Amino acid sequence: MSSIITSIKDLIASVFEVIFAVFHTALDTTTGLLKAIVDFFVDTIRLAFSAVGNVLGAAGGVGKFVASNIVVIAIIAGGAYGFLRYQSRQGRPVRVGDKKLN
Repeated sequence: MSSIITSIKDLIASVFEVIFAVFHTALDTTTGLLKAIVDFFVDTIRLAFSAVGNVLGAAGGVGKFVASNIVVIAIIAGGAYGFLRYQSRQGRPVRVGDKKLN
């Protein structure tokens, strides 16, 4: 008789375990889905910020390149200006194409 009672007790415990397992699985699935949706939107915003940061970093890289070469650019511009002034002081007309500049 005690084995029948133990069997019924185990059957009822198993039924409750199945019911709780179904609810637990449903709850885990729902929370996992909600977490995936939230992560999607958060990661999309992070991706946008990262893309903007990379574009600004690239633009900053070009700015740094020009700034680092500004001395060379200034020397070339100064040399061209000095050459044109020298040419005009020597009485030679400065020509660009078919036009005289002075």
